Amino acid sequence: MADTLVIQDTTYAGEAAAQFAVKAVVGNEIVQGGHVYVRDGIKKALTIPRMVVGNVIQDRKPTPDTSLGTMTVDGRTLVPADYTIYAEFNPRDFEQHWYATQLNPTLIDRRLPVTIESVIIQEVLKRHNEYLGLAILQGNTSLTTNLKYFNGLITRAKADVLVPKVASPVALTTVNIGDALQSTLNSISRAVLYNPGLKFFVSYKTAQIWEQYQRNTLYKGVDMTAAGIMRFAGRTIVPLNGMPDDTIFLAIGSADSNSNLWVGMNSTDDNTLQLQRLQNNSELYFVKMLMKVDTNYGFSEETALYAV
Repeated sequence: MADTLVIQDTTYAGEAAAQFAVKAVVGNEIVQGGHVYVRDGIKKALTIPRMVVGNVIQDRKPTPDTSLGTMTVDGRTLVPADYTIYAEFNPRDFEQHWYATQLNPTLIDRRLPVTIESVIIQEVLKRHNEYLGLAILQGNTSLTTNLKYFNGLITRAKADVLVPKVASPVALTTVNIGDALQSTLNSISRAVLYNPGLKFFVSYKTAQIWEQYQRNTLYKGVDMTAAGIMRFAGRTIVPLNGMPDDTIFLAIGSADSNSNLWVGMNSTDDNTLQLQRLQNNSELYFVKMLMKVDTNYGFSEETALYAV
């Protein structure tokens, strides 16, 4: 007789749901690498605080009689957008899986350990992580694909007239990539030029071009057996699967609030996670989770973009 898997209907809420939702976000490449700050618990919107202080220095007086300078307080907004993770599956697909060895030997009650619910959910979230890594960078609300829910960082930078952009960019090659990186670095605000968190974000293809550029460089490059060094002018180069090709994005990226790159989400409000039978007379089950995500950066002028 074939093994029969019995999966319990499970609804996660509160802390349990939050743990899975956070995992769904932090498991992707750009977050896991510590390149963006993730702010959770945003019910509706969050303003990224920004304060610019200018020209406050003046002559010393026993009692200053003039207030000099400006203090401008404003902010960009994170407004997490809704979308849903939903997938149906047949438990019988697991009957020949290695988890079958964990079944109760009694045929009447062949039930998987309760951990199988978590395993199934986490496998679904692995696929979601791949999607989210792409959406954080290339999400675009003008599209009709599943990248339509919120604008990604590259999409925002391209549309932002205040983001410094390299003039007349061309497709990146092993001949011009060094100049392209230098031109991008030259475009960034002097105020953050030597910030230790300043990083170049590139695609896998661009990273390979940079590696080949180093191998092609006589005397100062790397040999054919060595991996390329992911640094330029002392700044880290970060290859990301979600980055578009022929694009270089320069920004301060870190896992804390000093980062200029932010991801907003809400894992605690109305965010139940379900794994249940599709309907009473069906063998199929479904896993469903509600997500809310958005991205933004704090200061336009503290980024720079090379994009064809």
